[in-house]
Amino acid sequence: MFRGNRLHRKSESPVWVIVTASVLLALFSYAFFPLPALARGESEGVKGANDGNEDVIDIAADEVRYDRKGALAIASGNVEVLFKSFRITGDHAEYDESALLVTIRGNARFEDTLEGSVFVADKIVFLLREEEMEAEGDVSLRYKDGEVLASGDKLSYFSEGKRAIIQGDACVEIAGKMFQAKVITIFLDEERVVAEGGTRTVIPRDD
Repeated sequence: MFRGNRLHRKSESPVWVIVTASVLLALFSYAFFPLPALARGESEGVKGANDGNEDVIDIAADEVRYDRKGALAIASGNVEVLFKSFRITGDHAEYDESALLVTIRGNARFEDTLEGSVFVADKIVFLLREEEMEAEGDVSLRYKDGEVLASGDKLSYFSEGKRAIIQGDACVEIAGKMFQAKVITIFLDEERVVAEGGTRTVIPRDD
């Protein structure tokens, strides 16, 4: 993946966009998109971008298409989206500048590198302003190197308060203790669980 040239653009919102693709795509963008553009020599991901402004989204992919009037960026192939401490990867992504929303489909993976949280699903939707995430389809969660494990059909994650809600055949494991229910809420920092609907709990006896 070539990460040498970048297309920098300030959206109508307070979030900056950095789109990375190939040299040809960058040249094409400069020629056809009436955007203020700037080339950088080396990619430093969110860390480098945040030196100037924390509200930066960095999109890297094999192919990127951008519709200025529609305020929509579409990325395909080996997609990586960086924003603050969050890293999202997958096969296909759409970034809606108006709604400040990123949607990833296909082998979707969401990481909060600051907290050590990893989410995997078929589809992930991330709200940048609220720093909240929705995941659907064969969802799994791994928190702090496996201190908390969870799976289900659908998961909602709220960065503020470090709270996750798993729905549909929900299963959570904390320190060897297993919880199953229709809906399970996990307070990750507190390692606390609230299970509702058809609950089953397995708590091994301490030696």
